[in-house]
Amino acid sequence: MPVLDVRTIERLAELICDIGGLNERSVRRLQRFLEGAGWDAPYNGPQGRVPWLTETIKARNDDVEAITALLRRVVDPREYDGGPAEAETFVEPMNALLAADGFEVGLDQGRPFVRRGTVDGEHESIEQVAAALASPELRATVRSLVSDQALADILISRLDEVEAARTAGAFVLAVVGTGSFIEGLLHDVMRLRDPEIKKAGMANLDLLLKSAHKRGWIQPDAFEFSDIVRQYRNFVHPREQQKRGITPDGDTVLMCWQPVLAVINDLHERLPGRQ
Repeated sequence: MPVLDVRTIERLAELICDIGGLNERSVRRLQRFLEGAGWDAPYNGPQGRVPWLTETIKARNDDVEAITALLRRVVDPREYDGGPAEAETFVEPMNALLAADGFEVGLDQGRPFVRRGTVDGEHESIEQVAAALASPELRATVRSLVSDQALADILISRLDEVEAARTAGAFVLAVVGTGSFIEGLLHDVMRLRDPEIKKAGMANLDLLLKSAHKRGWIQPDAFEFSDIVRQYRNFVHPREQQKRGITPDGDTVLMCWQPVLAVINDLHERLPGRQ
């Protein structure tokens, strides 16, 4: 699914290149900018910088993390000689540009951030996820899916720890714990029903998700959006978080939990031979 509208991409490319402006980026500066966003995109633009950058962004417009990193870099003080004060001048025009696409950028104590803008319906959805995360019903469903009750106790404890970390502001720990929880749940579910997983003994989250989706036990939307959970779980390694340039917040945790809840619901409805 495209992250940004085509016209937004065109205007974003113009803003980044700033041809004839105070912050015009030469080809070299443009490539350094993209490198700072974690993009490997060698310049090949006989048609000019803006058209080339437009096509480069379009080519990655289905990768929400790549687009988020690009947007964050536009307001990153490290991009500008004037530091935070100069970076701040890009916040208002960027937010005006991105409003219709549901993104907001800004600086928090000099650190750049990108987040999804929330309308009332979206805010209500996030609150529903928060309520579900803390609910006894979720814990009862988990117990109904897991064959080993000692493992169920551990998974329930992991749920409690994720919620405690989220409410305490330890968002990276909450995200990592989320990935750990869903991996543990899926491994128990799959090892009893999937001969390949049982034979492998141990399986990573990527394989578990793919196997569950292949067998029709989780639906395509839950499978696709759970890949974000898998990626963010890797933030257990600080260098991986540094490379991605992402600082999770409370909404990040809850957005990770939306596909996790979908996986749990799908397993509850579709899994054969539940205890």
